Amino acid sequence: SLVKPNIVFFGEVMPRLFSDMVHFDVAAADLVLVLGTSLKVAPVASIPDWVKSDVPRVLINREIAGTFNGDKDIFVEGECDESVRQICKMVGWKKELDELYSDTHAK
Repeated sequence: SLVKPNIVFFGEVMPRLFSDMVHFDVAAADLVLVLGTSLKVAPVASIPDWVKSDVPRVLINREIAGTFNGDKDIFVEGECDESVRQICKMVGWKKELDELYSDTHAK
């Protein structure tokens, strides 16, 4: 039989939990991190635009995407994995990231 990964493919309906929670989650957000995306596929592409105007938005990506700009947004250009490693190293989370990575790949 065919095995489907635990993801939503392009064109598939989002899980009900997404619809139930997205507006609550957006309203509660105090920071938005967006990684590795073209931000071209709805409805997820619109989520960064739904947050309050005082919520910082950070895009870690190879290129600017969506409505991110230089005014209030932070753009970290580069590969997601390496950028996240550098950020974790700078804020003192390298050990925790290494442990998470080790635990995830040990399974």
